[in-house]
Amino acid sequence: MTVERVILIVIWVVCIVLIPVMIPKHRTREAVLLFLFTQMITWIMSLLLVEWKAIENPIREFPSASGSNFTNNYIFFPLISTLFALYYPGQKSVAIRTFYQVRIVLLAGIYLILISRYTQILHYIHFNIFLHMILLWIVLNVVRTYASWFFQRKIQKEG
Repeated sequence: MTVERVILIVIWVVCIVLIPVMIPKHRTREAVLLFLFTQMITWIMSLLLVEWKAIENPIREFPSASGSNFTNNYIFFPLISTLFALYYPGQKSVAIRTFYQVRIVLLAGIYLILISRYTQILHYIHFNIFLHMILLWIVLNVVRTYASWFFQRKIQKEG
């Protein structure tokens, strides 16, 4: 088994363990919506980036079906986005919200740098890490905004 396969398996195990640990039971419905919404966005964007030859994924789970990496776009980034939106400090100061966003994007960026530099999971062709981090930041905030819009009716009824 190659290092890349081990990394993909570890990501699956970590995500499966983190889902019940990090997602509060009373917010399960919200988490499922965020997770599925992020999956839709990341999967489409990943397929477009692969088709436009901006990135390539030499090692992937379903090489015959898609040029995109299933684990990153269907489990890892949706989980990050879900946790980002669930724990977003919306009532805090601008500085704390900015720090929260920068921290999450930088941690994801470090992961992207490591897998693109030291493995064959991700290879940038006509794209780079900075554009990828900007795209990740946009996706995180689109998902967070969608969640606050979608659940505002529930909050208004309860409040």
